[in-house]
Amino acid sequence: MAIKIYADAGSNLFQGIIKKRNADITVVNMSLTIDEKIYQCYKDDIDVDQFSHTFYQKMREGRNINTSQITPYTYLEAFKEDIAKGNQIICFVMAKGISGTYNSACAARDEINQEQGKEMVYIVDSATAGFGEGLQALHAYELVKKGMSFKDICYECEKFKFQVRSEFTVGDIKYLIKKGRVSALLAKFINFLRIKFILKGSNKSKIEVAGKVSGRKMALKRLAETCIKKIRHPEKQTVYISHCDVYDDALTLKNYLVDHGVKNVEIYFYDLITGAHIGPDSLAIFYVGENRD
Repeated sequence: MAIKIYADAGSNLFQGIIKKRNADITVVNMSLTIDEKIYQCYKDDIDVDQFSHTFYQKMREGRNINTSQITPYTYLEAFKEDIAKGNQIICFVMAKGISGTYNSACAARDEINQEQGKEMVYIVDSATAGFGEGLQALHAYELVKKGMSFKDICYECEKFKFQVRSEFTVGDIKYLIKKGRVSALLAKFINFLRIKFILKGSNKSKIEVAGKVSGRKMALKRLAETCIKKIRHPEKQTVYISHCDVYDDALTLKNYLVDHGVKNVEIYFYDLITGAHIGPDSLAIFYVGENRD
């Protein structure tokens, strides 16, 4: 019997990243629809960089794009092989405050645990998304390698998740309008004044406004300064920057961090599932800090 780590497709854990970390993590797939054509995210036959660039360009063109949450049946199908082998599963999911995927995972968990008569599946509400979720899954895998028990890993993961900080800024406020975050009238006023939101994953498993600045350059500076102030052990950990087809800004942010003592910074495209909800030109940073306050 072994302990297996799972995450959903909103974790930003592309197969190349998992292989680079030599991690045994299973990513439960999610589908993405572009103009009625369905794509399966995280498939090995997709060139992530090329597909991501094309995807965000299609968003700029105003194409019809939708994502699907994972159903309980999909989770059951994903888990069944490991359960049949007697393996226990710890599965990380996007924040329950932004996605119904958490409820689907819990439904699958309850069915399996009831059938097995014991706790075989544990679901962790990451209380964030993107690399915020991915960092937690990678951390859990390291605990598995250390030989910790299932119960102890679950306990540690619940503590660790609120040490993972997720902060980002969006490229165009209109994508927040579509999700009801701000009104159209307020958005016009914000765009006129060139105000940029700094947003974060909160302790309440939701996206909250962390601040407002004037202009893109100030937004990048605020992201960097917050990280430098809040990060734990900047000389040891890896900071992840993800971008929605705005690599130059991501590189500017990375260089600022490196110049201020953060040794390991990696840049990747934003995962397509959560990227579809914040829009092109958005930029995010993920790292381990003392807390999310």
